[in-house]
Amino acid sequence: MKNISIFMGLALLGTTAPVLTQGQDGPQPLLTVKEIMNGIITPTTSTIWGAYQLQSETEWLEVQNAALAVIGAGNLLALGGAADGEQNAAQESDWITYNSQMIEAARAVITAVDARDEEALSEAGNNALYPPCESCHQQYQ
Repeated sequence: MKNISIFMGLALLGTTAPVLTQGQDGPQPLLTVKEIMNGIITPTTSTIWGAYQLQSETEWLEVQNAALAVIGAGNLLALGGAADGEQNAAQESDWITYNSQMIEAARAVITAVDARDEEALSEAGNNALYPPCESCHQQYQ
């Protein structure tokens, strides 16, 4: 599993560096979808998908923090990204559906972590989180 300091760094980044700016039409993203994917979602989903035989509270916390980061990234993806066309893509029904499913799956991961239930964690990660990620990549990448 990834070191917990990665998530602490992401949390610190989120609290000290703005990820949105206030534009004429409301909040405007400062990050592209690729930056959100590479910087937040890929490392955190890797942590979730790699979580098995968790033995310490630190390991469980790392998975919980990963799920929280996925939810935060999903919040950003709801606006789209800063690159051309990404805000328009975020208005498409498929984008909204995949993003909502990703967020709900991350919430299921947190529920599994709270229960310290590895079977539920595996179900949430593999059967709830992976499908919308893969579907979105196939359609938008």
